[in-house]
Amino acid sequence: MSTREGSLEAPKRHPIDWKNPDFYNEASLNQEMERVFDICQGCRRCVNLCTAFPRLFDLIDESATGELDSVNKNQFWEVVDRCYLCDMCFMTKCPYVPPHEWNIDFPHLMLRAKAAKYKSKGAGFRDKLLSSTDLMGKLATIPVVVQTVNAINKTPVTRKLMDSMLGIHADRKLPEYTANKFRSNAKSNDTFPVKDGTRTPGKVAIYATCYINYNEPGIGHDLLKILEHNEIPACLVEKEACCGMPKLELGDLEAVEKLKNENIPHLLKLAQAGYAILSAVPSCTLMYKQELPLLFPDDEAVQAV
Repeated sequence: MSTREGSLEAPKRHPIDWKNPDFYNEASLNQEMERVFDICQGCRRCVNLCTAFPRLFDLIDESATGELDSVNKNQFWEVVDRCYLCDMCFMTKCPYVPPHEWNIDFPHLMLRAKAAKYKSKGAGFRDKLLSSTDLMGKLATIPVVVQTVNAINKTPVTRKLMDSMLGIHADRKLPEYTANKFRSNAKSNDTFPVKDGTRTPGKVAIYATCYINYNEPGIGHDLLKILEHNEIPACLVEKEACCGMPKLELGDLEAVEKLKNENIPHLLKLAQAGYAILSAVPSCTLMYKQELPLLFPDDEAVQAV
């Protein structure tokens, strides 16, 4: 048993050993989920976050003994499927995150479970389609097609068909696509003199992201206006693909690696040239600042970006 209730030190993340065959071993995974779930159910500070924790606690409370040992391990997936890797439990709630000896990293355990599930069972058409944000965006933003897609996404009859055929709930509000993509219309200004700060570069490269490029270009244009107002020279990343977060949430880590290999060479050139690389979508920033460095700890280019 620990001699401390919790850690007062800053949370520390460990590299994700996803290329180790044991990472996908079902028995090893179940053993670790049992260990972590048992600690979680004795604490329950995270109950007001996502629905993963209430589901876990309900499974335990409604079991024969009221303890984790009588919960069917197949029901663990009901917890896994509810986690969307937001990191709130790790960053704000859990007192047992590393460097605490109990070493609880709930989101990355859920990532391991998602990856093991994807490795053994793959994913359905809907999940593969919706996580291919670049492909969806390129197809949906073709002139004329974009108006049709947006109309279909608002039509009750077609939404019921999408619900029955794809499993996309008829009442789920879907983001609209735009014919005026951000990258096609962005007017960056790199004419200002570079004024480096004490800890920050004085010039910026913008990684537009799928959402800003295909759905909400106004966010990107506003960011450019803010940079111009403050006389900060800015340019767009020469070429980009999806950051990989949708594939990460699916557990498709090999697809994450492919996207990393597409993006990092372009971003590395900018990092080496002294640019601060900005993304206006937090999940994309999280991928480059945290997830990719932990997935590829020995990749010097990833670490530099």
